[in-house]
Amino acid sequence: MARIVKRLFGLAVAGIRQTPWPLRMMALGMVATITFGVVLSANAPERVPPFLVLASNSYEESELMADESMMAIELDYQAGEALSDEPGSGSVYRLSLEGSPEVVLEQLGKTFGILGSAQESAYFDPRWPGYVLGPEDWSGPSLMLNWQGTGSWYYSNPAAYQDPVCDQVASEGGEEGFTYECENSAAGGELPSAEEAKKSAAETFSATGFTVSPEDIHVLVNDEWGVGVSATVEVEGIPTAMEWSMFWAPGPVLASVAGHAAIPAKEGTFDTISPRDAVPRLASGMWWGAVAASYYAEDELSHGQGALEEFPGGEEGEFQPGEVIEVVVGDFEQTLVMMWDVNGAAWIVPGYILRFGEALWDSAAVTSLEDRVVEIETVTLEAGME
Repeated sequence: MARIVKRLFGLAVAGIRQTPWPLRMMALGMVATITFGVVLSANAPERVPPFLVLASNSYEESELMADESMMAIELDYQAGEALSDEPGSGSVYRLSLEGSPEVVLEQLGKTFGILGSAQESAYFDPRWPGYVLGPEDWSGPSLMLNWQGTGSWYYSNPAAYQDPVCDQVASEGGEEGFTYECENSAAGGELPSAEEAKKSAAETFSATGFTVSPEDIHVLVNDEWGVGVSATVEVEGIPTAMEWSMFWAPGPVLASVAGHAAIPAKEGTFDTISPRDAVPRLASGMWWGAVAASYYAEDELSHGQGALEEFPGGEEGEFQPGEVIEVVVGDFEQTLVMMWDVNGAAWIVPGYILRFGEALWDSAAVTSLEDRVVEIETVTLEAGME
């Protein structure tokens, strides 16, 4: 069943976990920017509603995407008996980028020993404004910064990645009579212990804008090939989708560090709908957002009061186009959801994780902000992706 839900919702968590954490965060940000938008006004919502504007594809584009879907089926979301119908309230934070990207990068460079002047990346685009300090051709350590959304930045050191060992072998089919067979170099060299890595990461994160203690840093990987740790930014004691990470290769060599330049700035407290009333929002990706990675960790999944045992129709290949499948949401958790507006700015807003089963894929996060402050605005794919 998990394979089916993975296909239906596009929550490629398993695939994302196989890539470096900083690249995961950047990828999630890019996807969310295209999918929906949020616009916040400084005025009080009761004076100037709505203050939250979500972007929707046109009807024609939505129909085209549905026709091209690998599984043209419809999901009918239903609220289980255990879901609360109590509304509430929650805080809204804007992730604020202060100063200039060049100054931010040059300050980061002091921590990592990269001197010089920051400049626009060779891949700079106004909708994805990237800046770089150091060589961009992989010839030495460098820092990359995306000056929108969370202000994600990424330090990388090419010296940490060993070149593969290649041997020339004869080949009857090759034009030159030979080809190459390559293997990764054997792992070797010293590495920091888990405790040493946590301590070092805490010092580095604090020096670059995120004060955290070693006890709040988690080990992602610890084997002969390297050590990696991460920490999650919390707002009001709730973990968010803002993750910082640090990796070492054998040597030890600092391979990469990833963080964020944006600072959460509270915009106010607003009314929210109940978990039961939020269920219909699962049918549209406009309401979805990013949550802390820990919510999707295997060892954290102890929910599923109204678990969906199996989709009707059996195996994945047995679904019929146009089939309607009922999905019962049996459990929820209140959290904070990160969303991106149509201009690329990021926001942290109240939301729910709605669970409809016990498997890793059987949940989704949506904002819980009240309908009266929300407006749907139709945009075209061309306008959002140019």
